[in-house]
Amino acid sequence: MEYLRKRMKFLLIIIFSVAIILFVQYELNNNKNLDLKRVGIYMTILKIACGGYGLYGLIQFFRVK
Repeated sequence: MEYLRKRMKFLLIIIFSVAIILFVQYELNNNKNLDLKRVGIYMTILKIACGGYGLYGLIQFFRVK
């Protein structure tokens, strides 16, 4: 239990990062009303930021002592 308690913060970071990436990908593929020239760059930046933050959470998850 102590193992998971120390890592709970990083588990939440990973879960929310993946959820945001999946939501953005879903919206880009299924919403036909989006103007990809205007919104596409912001969605791409959001996906990159969430991916980096999720990678940080994954690395810290295994690094905690």
